[in-house]
Amino acid sequence: MKIGLLGGSFNPVHNGHIELAQTALDSFKLDKILFLPSGNHPLKKYSNIPPIEIRYNLAKKAIASNPNFEVSRLDMKTAKPSYTKLLVMRLNKKFPNDKFYFIAGSDIVSELKKWHDYKWVLDNIEFIIAHRPGIDRFAWNELEYIDKLHFMEMEPINISSTVIREMIADGKDISALVPTNIKKELISLYSR
Repeated sequence: MKIGLLGGSFNPVHNGHIELAQTALDSFKLDKILFLPSGNHPLKKYSNIPPIEIRYNLAKKAIASNPNFEVSRLDMKTAKPSYTKLLVMRLNKKFPNDKFYFIAGSDIVSELKKWHDYKWVLDNIEFIIAHRPGIDRFAWNELEYIDKLHFMEMEPINISSTVIREMIADGKDISALVPTNIKKELISLYSR
């Protein structure tokens, strides 16, 4: 089976995440997408983030109508940093016969060298990269790992979790940005 991996803090999950997952599923003929809420991201420091269980449950509700989407707890350990290498090792143990594709925006391409044991990661999973506005993908042609990346053409998604949180705090309408079935919960959670 070909499984796409979409990791993130999902603070909150939004329509952009879902659109990215669906585009990767369709474009690369993937069988399933695993949404992987992260408990302790090693390269990002968060303040005032909802507990991982709340973000997990919101993601689960947000994707409930799509049989090809699933939310996994495999990246939710919070005591230690959530390194991609350790995640891939857990995935390989749980799904030994499957092939994994890490789905991300193009902003991570130049950041990969900062990842823990990034060469091992690049040797053990493939990457599907969605182009983000303002980033010149041809500038990466000299990167030693460019051949490990598959670029996905799609319309830029102009949605961010940060903007959604700010809109909720300002009392603005987020209907077009988040799944309808979690909108009220998000407003309650982030308007505190």
